[in-house]
Amino acid sequence: MAEGRFTKLEGAGGSTGLTPPPGTIARNAPKKTPPPEDDTNYPTCVLRGDEAFYTGNFRDALRHYSRALQEQNNQIYPWIGQLSALIALKQYKEAELWSNRALDQFPEDSSLLSQRARVLAHTGNLKRAIGVSDFAISKGATSWSWLARGEVLLEANDNNALFCFTKAIESSEKDDWRTPFLAGLAYLNKRRWADAEEFLKKSVAIHSQNFYSWYCLALALAEMSYTDRARDAVQRSMQLKKDYAPARDLELKIFRRPFFKQLFGFLKR
Repeated sequence: MAEGRFTKLEGAGGSTGLTPPPGTIARNAPKKTPPPEDDTNYPTCVLRGDEAFYTGNFRDALRHYSRALQEQNNQIYPWIGQLSALIALKQYKEAELWSNRALDQFPEDSSLLSQRARVLAHTGNLKRAIGVSDFAISKGATSWSWLARGEVLLEANDNNALFCFTKAIESSEKDDWRTPFLAGLAYLNKRRWADAEEFLKKSVAIHSQNFYSWYCLALALAEMSYTDRARDAVQRSMQLKKDYAPARDLELKIFRRPFFKQLFGFLKR
């Protein structure tokens, strides 16, 4: 990532913004997507960053969150979004750089400390990651802190990860579908299909209109050889977004899967 993209961040000040709970955007963001001519203001950048991130378009999400930070770097939420996008893209060196810069500005913010723990975990520094995560929780646990704690423990193959993801959901709003989605995505990335399914099911039960959630659920179900349910999920994804190529590819894979592979997958469950 070019340094020039963030030149407006250097030395900027301002008061600390409140971190909205997972599943929401900044409180002053518009409820509907504004027209293209408004796409440079802070609320619109955050909204579009969220739209891109939660539909699996992490590069566009990074671009929009980064632009939001150029507009207002005294808000915590776009820092979290930017770091989450970098981690999703496996750009860990960039994530380390920008997590340090976020903490230079907000050194004791629990949610941002937790993002730092995620970066450390993904770069193999598990002992430090757990320590930073402990410190973050001690500063006042948020849903972001519990989500990150779960991801760190998942990287460490610690079964207590499930408890942390559950705590994240308990501490979020009742209609928040993104927290269970993020927990499911973390398990999906670690090929923990059954755990991924449980959280992704919770997400689509709350919000059934996100094609990417259904696609991720279909992936988990297909890997466990729940063929009929996987087909239903991927077809729901395609109904919501007809031009989503990964869903079409997955549907073909499910239909063409040989019977013996289905049986082997069933025995592995």
